[in-house]
Amino acid sequence: MAGAVCHYRMVEGVEKPAPKENEAQEAPKKKQEKDRLPAVNDEIQGDDRKYKLKQVLGDGGYGIVFLSDDGDKQVAVKTEKYSKSMLHIEVGVLKAANAAKAKHFCELIDYGSNKPDYVYVVMTLLFKDLHKLRSEMPDRRFGASTSLRLSMQALKAVEELHKIGYLSRDIKPGNFAPGQKCYKQSKTIFLYDFGLARKYVDKNGNVIPPRKDIGWRGTTRYGSLTAHQRQASLSSNEKSLQDLGRKDDLESWFYMTVEMTRGTLPWRLVTDRAAVQAAKQAARGSGRIQFLFETPKQFDQILTMVDSYTFEAEPEYGKIYKILDDIREEKGIRMNEHWDWEDEASHSTNTVTSYSDRELRAKKD
Repeated sequence: MAGAVCHYRMVEGVEKPAPKENEAQEAPKKKQEKDRLPAVNDEIQGDDRKYKLKQVLGDGGYGIVFLSDDGDKQVAVKTEKYSKSMLHIEVGVLKAANAAKAKHFCELIDYGSNKPDYVYVVMTLLFKDLHKLRSEMPDRRFGASTSLRLSMQALKAVEELHKIGYLSRDIKPGNFAPGQKCYKQSKTIFLYDFGLARKYVDKNGNVIPPRKDIGWRGTTRYGSLTAHQRQASLSSNEKSLQDLGRKDDLESWFYMTVEMTRGTLPWRLVTDRAAVQAAKQAARGSGRIQFLFETPKQFDQILTMVDSYTFEAEPEYGKIYKILDDIREEKGIRMNEHWDWEDEASHSTNTVTSYSDRELRAKKD
């Protein structure tokens, strides 16, 4: 059974919540033993049950993700070093999403901490992420049906995230994955990994004013022009009032939509952020035809819409979705068609995960 679970990153300036009452109390330990992560065959005591850690799904500098069981279902148990963890952000997002009955989010099954070593979150186990699935396709691209339906569901997921008051600030294919076929969730695309997420509204539901002098957030390939421009301003010691908002998540969504449709982006092999920024700016001018090559003609309209949104404005999710649905009808695509990866080979019994390049991406982006 393949699995995709949340990546983890460091985000500064966020306070950890108080632990739950039943969490293990801090015991005297030698300094060098602090932040000891659990290992395979260890058990984590949750609220009502223990989770035996059966297999490593992924690991990195600050944490390990394990395969475990919750009754008759397999689950992902994500652990991070107590002093480095940002899992409380993930918990906040999933709590809000579950309360809102958001369709495209994992179930938050359990969470807690074993002070002073680690914190943990137990959540839905997913299939391979979209980046990995696309890389396994011929020519690294999905067919018209799969790419369009993936884009539609990803858009719905982004809208759900914004409706509960959060920004992702790292929308990309690697943070979306279908559910497990054995749990009848394979037709649903889930958004996960909220290590860079941030509340964009205050307690009264008002949009928080944009901040200044904030460092880079996200992944270079899918980062918005605002993210690039802000980074350029900071690099040149200029003051910038630009901050990331809902429109920037939509812009990142559009880049991944084009990539899933075409199989590439003009800046795919470019690693320098300034050069990537130049390529994205060219995609609005002389490079627009190349950027949208072999995509539906309506994508040009969507790009114009996304670029027109301001920081404060609520994106027209429904209007964009309607454009995508019109494309679907034009092409005679049914929403319940098989995904391109749905064959016997892709649903092997081996557990795989998308963690192998997490630390590299975290350092670069």
